Amino acid sequence: MIKEIKVLSSNELIANLASREREVFDLIVCGLRTKEIGDKLSIKPNTVSTIKKVIFRKLNVATNIELFKIAQECHLV
Repeated sequence: MIKEIKVLSSNELIANLASREREVFDLIVCGLRTKEIGDKLSIKPNTVSTIKKVIFRKLNVATNIELFKIAQECHLV
């Protein structure tokens, strides 16, 4: 028996992000660097890096450019 693989749209993937992950996602897309995001959200840069890794895993991307493409597909930029 062949299982169907559900392919999630970019909108569905972004909807699966937690609120803090979404905040970091939005700031990355705005072009902020890790330290700047940390300063803006009052969290440590290491925490930002950890959240960024989770976002990349959830959205199945490896670079900020791929992240930006997802934001474009969702009309967020």
